[in-house]
Amino acid sequence: MNRRNALLACVATPALFGAPLAWGQAAPTPLSAMRIYIPGGEGGGWDQTGRALGAAIQSAGLATQVSYENKGGKGGTLGLADFVARYNNDPQALLIGGMVMLGAIAMGKPAVTLSQVNPIARLTNDFMVLVTKAGAPADTLPELADLMRSDLGTVAFTGGSAGGVDHMLAGMIARQLRLDASQLKYLPTSSGEEALTLLEKGTAQVAISSYSEFQAAIESKVVTPLAMSSRKAMFGVPSLEEQGIRTDLGNWRAVFGPAGISTQQKENLRRIVVAATQSPSWAQSLKERKWFSSLVHGKDFEQSLQIEQAIASAVTMMLKLKA
Repeated sequence: MNRRNALLACVATPALFGAPLAWGQAAPTPLSAMRIYIPGGEGGGWDQTGRALGAAIQSAGLATQVSYENKGGKGGTLGLADFVARYNNDPQALLIGGMVMLGAIAMGKPAVTLSQVNPIARLTNDFMVLVTKAGAPADTLPELADLMRSDLGTVAFTGGSAGGVDHMLAGMIARQLRLDASQLKYLPTSSGEEALTLLEKGTAQVAISSYSEFQAAIESKVVTPLAMSSRKAMFGVPSLEEQGIRTDLGNWRAVFGPAGISTQQKENLRRIVVAATQSPSWAQSLKERKWFSSLVHGKDFEQSLQIEQAIASAVTMMLKLKA
């Protein structure tokens, strides 16, 4: 599929799926220490991904020590700029990012973008779940759709950063219902826990995040799951498409390196990351977090990233998303 057709197809349902590449993997050179920079708050999806990757790197003997640094805000773009400013020449530093950051870049147009880091590998793909407070008046997807059609302004959505995948998904649902997505009320938060607090207070009526972030609240029946953003039902929750809203969206996560390092140093980081994803530690993290392995690395990831940024820009413009 050429880039134009990929854009057209993905603007309608921009889900990204991938499989590990059958590349020969030369042995990496272990490092004495590594830093994993997480441009989001502790406990969130990027934090979980970064710490799981760091644990896998250590367990595989690829680094003696791994340290972590968190700096959230504006869909990861604040942390991205800080990483570029401080670690641009550090061959032992990695940055976590993903689809959320592409949306934030498309919406906010910051001075520092992903063109100023080195793409290393896409790691996982995840799907979102829509939930509402248990006992809410609209506790099924058809009831929510009716409420949105009657008065979109009375339905407040909450999720991650403005312009991120949660925000995109809410806008795509509004568009599928033939509503003006620019009138959508969206309250960005820094974590799934904060989104659940807004539900509990009644400030928001619908929360969107990865299933793993809402799993405990769902199992304890604090919230009611309405739909998954996957094409088919998952975890016993029907998909949007299965309930008449033809939209699906995946939330992939990835890792990047500094732009100022040498080609050899970049290649070593790639080898370290790929080797870590083949470890039992990483396999256990995928199972526990209910993530789907979506490993793509090297040139293939660099090329797909260009397409994904164009898709994020097109969707943000099409839906007229506002912070």
